[in-house]
Amino acid sequence: MRQYPKAPKNQQIKTKKSIRTMFVLLFLTCAVAWFIGSFSASTNTEPDNVPASEYETNQPASHTAREINAPPPYQGEAQTFTFSQLSTISNDYLLLVNPENAVPDYINGDLVRVANLVTALNTDIMLNNSALAMLRIMFDSAANSGFTQFRVTQGFRTHEYQQNLYNQMAGTGLAATPGHSEHQVGLAADISYHGVNIGNSAQGSWLMNYSYRYGFILRYPQHKTHITGVPFEPWHYRFVGQPHAYFMTRNDMVMEEYIDFLRTNREIDITMEGSTFTLFYLASEDDILEIPDSQQFVASRDNTGGIIVTVAN
Repeated sequence: MRQYPKAPKNQQIKTKKSIRTMFVLLFLTCAVAWFIGSFSASTNTEPDNVPASEYETNQPASHTAREINAPPPYQGEAQTFTFSQLSTISNDYLLLVNPENAVPDYINGDLVRVANLVTALNTDIMLNNSALAMLRIMFDSAANSGFTQFRVTQGFRTHEYQQNLYNQMAGTGLAATPGHSEHQVGLAADISYHGVNIGNSAQGSWLMNYSYRYGFILRYPQHKTHITGVPFEPWHYRFVGQPHAYFMTRNDMVMEEYIDFLRTNREIDITMEGSTFTLFYLASEDDILEIPDSQQFVASRDNTGGIIVTVAN
């Protein structure tokens, strides 16, 4: 078994060095996306109903933004971790699901009913517990800024439901192949504003600008369709947690680009609003990672064969 190598210093990235430049780029990108979105179709092409799931649900946890965005301490004595050990404690927030990467068999089933915390199209819609807790915090923050009437129209989907949806929309390109939809991992939410396409609203513009603060990303932006392979969906938001949502948004990356970036660099530093995180990418069963006793961390499989470890410094 070999020691997990640290990347050369010139491969590490300090986001604080370029935050002003990236803020300007982010603002311009969001402004253009909102302007173009105002000319798109006025209704969400996704179906407006989700059948009750066979999965047992839990009550929503009472999480704060700090509790979810900051990695919790690992409850164990060992501080040298193998690839296999990290795999068993994965929170799966960074699973990449797309046409090339199918939904894995090891989905975290911590699902709760969306209507317990936020407005939803019906009471059968469910999301991952942590994702829903942050969604509630995000909607509350938006309301404090004068943006209300958000509604979740889609959340977790079973394989059977995705299959039926795919059959109904055959030939339209509006539904992912069964087994390749983000909705099947419970971390994606389709959001409307007062029942219409959120891309045509000030609410949609607010989400594009600020959702990253709550661990969400606009998963399928218009200028990245050549990478995601999915048409622009201003309503589709994916929970990835922090500091990942921050880094992807500040550097104009979609998940495909982000996973490739981490795989190439292997170790990066991210400074986010006064907090510093170090991210490690483990690529094989031979990799191990040493973490000091005093540091908190979380791990997530990426669904492409690697594991991403986020350490709070």
